[in-house]
Amino acid sequence: MFKALIFTFSMLLYAAHTFAATAANAVCPQPLRVHLDLHAPSAYYDASGQLRGMDVDLISVIMQAAGCQVRWHVTPMTGARIVKSLQDGEIDLMIRASKNPDRERFARFSQPYRQEVVGMFARKRSDLPDELSLADALRLGLRLIGPASGWYGIEFEQYRNRFKQQKRYTAYPDAQIGTELLFATPSRGDLVLIDADLFYHFVGPDRIMDIRLASPQLHVTPAHLMASQQTVNLATMAALNKAIRRLQQSGELQQLEQSYRPKVLSEQLTKQAKLGATPAIR
Repeated sequence: MFKALIFTFSMLLYAAHTFAATAANAVCPQPLRVHLDLHAPSAYYDASGQLRGMDVDLISVIMQAAGCQVRWHVTPMTGARIVKSLQDGEIDLMIRASKNPDRERFARFSQPYRQEVVGMFARKRSDLPDELSLADALRLGLRLIGPASGWYGIEFEQYRNRFKQQKRYTAYPDAQIGTELLFATPSRGDLVLIDADLFYHFVGPDRIMDIRLASPQLHVTPAHLMASQQTVNLATMAALNKAIRRLQQSGELQQLEQSYRPKVLSEQLTKQAKLGATPAIR
């Protein structure tokens, strides 16, 4: 009798495991190919050769909670090339993506999984007003260092085109180069518009006292996973969204995000939030 009970219990466990595995395979039949730009604190190799970083950790826990496996894609590519590869189904997911109508023609978007923080920065030694908007910079004839591609909203797109028309826009392919363009001799611009997490990392402790936030406030927007419609189905997106919601409710995603955020940036965001200027992730 006892052996029969053990056998029955074992069969139930096996059936449950088989059902779970089948369900997971239905959601994610293949490992999802996720592109990473290797820039700390978003993604980098540690001393032991393991991938680490804010987005690596966030995506890993989301995939695990969704029942999906991940295959990292780390071949260096420009932002425009990443989007084209996703559109063609060569990669499945792009991290830290912004929604816009053009992208929604060929991509699906997850719930926001973290915040993206963008600021406009200047050297302290520069003879500039304490605070500057893009309109101010354009009116004063200043030179702007900014991203070569990527979607930062309609307003920025309009200003980027106007700076380009006046030949006062220096484009950077990635945040590391964008940071160094500000410090170059002679400088390639008076201001740099850039991802603040990456900028503070590349500035480093030796140069932190030489830079300041030039824009009135940091621009905080929701960051999504952008998935190829060719390779990622609706069931997979539903599983990813369910995982994101659950991990946000538990606070795990927010804790991971904050653990990688530079202290000076966290302090700026906290101060800004107290003034009611920083929108919550949504």
